[in-house]
Amino acid sequence: MFRIIIKNLNLFGYHGVKESEKKDGQNFCFNIEILINKGSFLNGDSIENTLNYSEVIRLVKKINSSNKFNLLETFSQTIAEDIMKMSPLVEKVMVRIEKTSPPIKENLESVGVEYVLDRKREEKDKSKNNKVDVFLSLGSNMGNRENNLRKAVDIIGDNPHINILEVSSIYETEPMYFKDQDSFYNIVLQAQVNEEVSPFEIMGFLKGIEYGFGRKRSEKRYGPRIIDIDLLYYGEMVIESNFFTVPHPGIEERKFVLVPLSEIALEFIIKGNNIKRFIEKKNFTEKVNLVKNW
Repeated sequence: MFRIIIKNLNLFGYHGVKESEKKDGQNFCFNIEILINKGSFLNGDSIENTLNYSEVIRLVKKINSSNKFNLLETFSQTIAEDIMKMSPLVEKVMVRIEKTSPPIKENLESVGVEYVLDRKREEKDKSKNNKVDVFLSLGSNMGNRENNLRKAVDIIGDNPHINILEVSSIYETEPMYFKDQDSFYNIVLQAQVNEEVSPFEIMGFLKGIEYGFGRKRSEKRYGPRIIDIDLLYYGEMVIESNFFTVPHPGIEERKFVLVPLSEIALEFIIKGNNIKRFIEKKNFTEKVNLVKNW
């Protein structure tokens, strides 16, 4: 990647929430970085193979002079999006806008906002339209535990409405509720489900997998099982029914779920805490040991 840098561009503008800011105006400092696909330079040394920074500056000045934004967040986002539209060569744009003399009675140099726009991430997000992110927990402590997990994941992945994104490593875990049984193999997987498919349909499908492995309704709760599949999260939905509850009510107390979940969802937040920090604060005693990568 090549990085085009526009440093400390100072312009006078009329942006801010306060009426005085829109009436009297103030100075703004712009710092912009633009990442260009390096492949654009393979066929020659021409300005057409890059982005003309003079044109970028002209664009910023036009947006600044023809608008009165309340928020620097909106201002920076508008600039970044318009720069991205200037050329398909642009991969990423960073826009930082600072008020160098803000209407604040504090001893500070500036206040501001930085916004980053990534073309690949935006395209990926668009491709997720009409999809719901779901997390599943799978466990087995009977027969060939690893094969049971892999077979179940294959069946889930064969469902045309489900796209598996990531599967955690396999962990061997100490039984939590009913101790007199063999240890489990556990994983957590993240998938996307077509929005038109209801969580009740997905849950019915998952229960069908369990029964296909020979699980029976009469089995002892928390006892040995060939395969156990729990729906942890279904997007941001909250469901309480006689059939199931989402988010799964046992997540916060189950180290065998939290550890593999933390592996594939590092930024996950539980009760206001990052998942890693949440696990540390809980001081779990149950053994959860890494066996192998998926």
